[in-house]
Amino acid sequence: YNAQVDVHDPWVNAAEAEHEYGLVPLAEPPTGAYDAVIVAVGHKQFVALGADGVRAYGKPACVVYDVKYVLPREAVDGRL
Repeated sequence: YNAQVDVHDPWVNAAEAEHEYGLVPLAEPPTGAYDAVIVAVGHKQFVALGADGVRAYGKPACVVYDVKYVLPREAVDGRL
């Protein structure tokens, strides 16, 4: 689908992720850059960001999908 995927996880050791999985997680994703944001872990850092903080990573019309139910239901576009 020609999707460019960036990964950000404040708990992941970047060197280990690169060695094990061949990917380099971003230390801090840019704001306003993404068409979609997927919250796939329930870390306290993402809870602390809240819906507005997570949405700030996306473009104005981005989709936010919350796999771990970190954000309020009314603040996201989809959940598992």
